[in-house]
Amino acid sequence: MILFTPMRSRRSAEDDLGVSEVIGVVMLLAMVITMMGGVFVILTPYVNDFQDNTAWANANGMAERIDGRIDVVAGSSADTGIRTIVPSVTSSVSSISNIETWTVAADLTAEDVVTVTYLNQTSFSILSYNETATSANIWTKSGEVNISFQPSHEEVIVNHNLSVLDMYIITVKDVDEIPIHREARITVSGLLIKTKVQNGEHTIGLINDARYNKFSNEPWTVSSGPDLKIEELFDGTMRASMSIRDVNIDGSVPDGRNAVFDISSQGPIELFSGDAWNFRFNFVSTLGSTVSQQMTEAWLTDYTLNRAADTLDQHRGIAPWLRASGSDGMTIDGGNTMIDLEIDLQMVVISE
Repeated sequence: MILFTPMRSRRSAEDDLGVSEVIGVVMLLAMVITMMGGVFVILTPYVNDFQDNTAWANANGMAERIDGRIDVVAGSSADTGIRTIVPSVTSSVSSISNIETWTVAADLTAEDVVTVTYLNQTSFSILSYNETATSANIWTKSGEVNISFQPSHEEVIVNHNLSVLDMYIITVKDVDEIPIHREARITVSGLLIKTKVQNGEHTIGLINDARYNKFSNEPWTVSSGPDLKIEELFDGTMRASMSIRDVNIDGSVPDGRNAVFDISSQGPIELFSGDAWNFRFNFVSTLGSTVSQQMTEAWLTDYTLNRAADTLDQHRGIAPWLRASGSDGMTIDGGNTMIDLEIDLQMVVISE
């Protein structure tokens, strides 16, 4: 008898084995995909945070680069400038106009106390306590005018036809044309660097050599204040130095992966240089509702501590001009002593 091995059974076993291998591979792939999905879900917040940190670091790098180049140019003579390339892959740069207003005033002689009051866009009042004031020079970007008047123990009203809305410098002189008082009101513009992050937007403000930071749904914070330096000289005289910087963009804002910035100076203007009396300054910011308050509190920290400790007679430095809150402005040493005052106006233009 001849026996035959059934071929169908062998094929069936091989088919079953092949199906099992396919199912195994599919199950393995499904397991891998599930594990990868879980890992992705777990790591996504960390990846987003890493991307945000990278974008934030790049934005800060941009701010440092632009601010550093502006520092180099700001104090240079007119029409002096540099060109710089700023990588701006994740951030954008924009201009913010007329965001801060600085008012600085001081007497330039110990022989008189002069008060200048801004009345409206076409007139000022001038009060000279010792009646030495006889003329005033008013300077603006659009022009200047000299106005003479008779000495008086009362306020003198001077009228003009200049545009003083954003900027003016008024210098009061005596009969010999020697400056005895100066007041300047400067409205400055600056730059904003905006970066998209997972929770909204991060913004850096570069305004008057100060740095501000803001995240979405949060108030502005002061990272570094304006370049106001107060120091005591070896003879006990207090010295104050400051630059008020106005940065404007001419034309469109430079953009692109490698934005080209042409930064040029319009020439610094000296506001004060040398001995001054009754110095006072005021600062108003419209960047955020808390910025002016933050700056005022920072400037008056030492004064507030001495006041709380009842040691104001030992305080040297910034103090309120009138009210203790500083809302009327600030001065140095209560405005009762002569100080060495150095203040200049720097105007910078950025273009493509």
